[in-house]
Amino acid sequence: MKAYYIQKPGTIQAIEQDIPQIESTQVLVRVQYICLCGSDGGLYNGTYKGPFSYPIRFGHEWSGSVEAVGDDVTDFYPGDRVTGDCSKYCGTCKYCEEDKNLCSSIEKFGITIDGASAEYVVKDPAYLYRDTRNTPLEYLCLTEPLSVAAHLIGKITRVTSGLRAKKILIYGGGGIGLGALLILKHLYGCERVDVYDLSEKRMVLARELGAGVPKEEKDSGKEAGGYSDFYSEDMYDVIIETTGNAGVFAQAIHRASPLGVVGCVGMIPSVEFEQKLIVIKALTIMGSIGGTGEFPVVMRFINEYKDEVQKLISHYMPISQAGEAIKLSRNVHESVKVALKL
Repeated sequence: MKAYYIQKPGTIQAIEQDIPQIESTQVLVRVQYICLCGSDGGLYNGTYKGPFSYPIRFGHEWSGSVEAVGDDVTDFYPGDRVTGDCSKYCGTCKYCEEDKNLCSSIEKFGITIDGASAEYVVKDPAYLYRDTRNTPLEYLCLTEPLSVAAHLIGKITRVTSGLRAKKILIYGGGGIGLGALLILKHLYGCERVDVYDLSEKRMVLARELGAGVPKEEKDSGKEAGGYSDFYSEDMYDVIIETTGNAGVFAQAIHRASPLGVVGCVGMIPSVEFEQKLIVIKALTIMGSIGGTGEFPVVMRFINEYKDEVQKLISHYMPISQAGEAIKLSRNVHESVKVALKL
């Protein structure tokens, strides 16, 4: 079989290896699709902002089928359609009790430890999820990024009084941003969800999926002249920031209404903004990482709304063109989500 490693920034190498042998408690998975994430591009370009390792098998958004199971595995069978966690967690620490994505001994598949970029991978059943609805594997690979969106939205619901009637703005029209749009509209019944992205291609898709478009932002970044400015119709009750852009995060603080919530999944090394706005408007600012805990619900969601979900994947390319695919995935004006086929 072939396994694909990012050896160093700018270099992906295909290495011929034996199909791995499994122990009695393990599962052998034949990988079919890998969706590319911003972290894959960061690893390839040498710009990733979190902990990482080289060389690394990339890919934490994937789908495949079970090839074989160990003698002690009882929950999976050959032929099962599966996907899996990005987070490898212990399940026993105090942080796992609250959120397994924040485990004190966390590792990230495809980032700090090897991911799915091989024809066959060995998995611990604890980090696998079986699809029971015959969802096409080319869509099932979207489970992880949509779970990241669902996890953030779930956290937001714990600090605000429902979402259905809220005015919501999503910054970023990539997989997580548009995934959040679909989840808000279909699972939470939200009717006022706007999306903003610099890419016209992504904005066209966002509108097709039911998003509104925010008013021009040319004045909203200016310092407010008085308290009444905070109640402008240009403000939002909830803002979801997915871009990882410092200027966009600062803009989100300005556009949040009093008692508003700003939730973010993008990682920004540093950002300058008016901290006083958090106090004056009594804002709640929260981060969220990972999607562990949301996979079962999201897998059902993908199956039920697959006609819309499938539109998030703008390109399919063979894994032999992984380098070119990663470059394409970084071009927000040309792509939304790029999937590799093994």
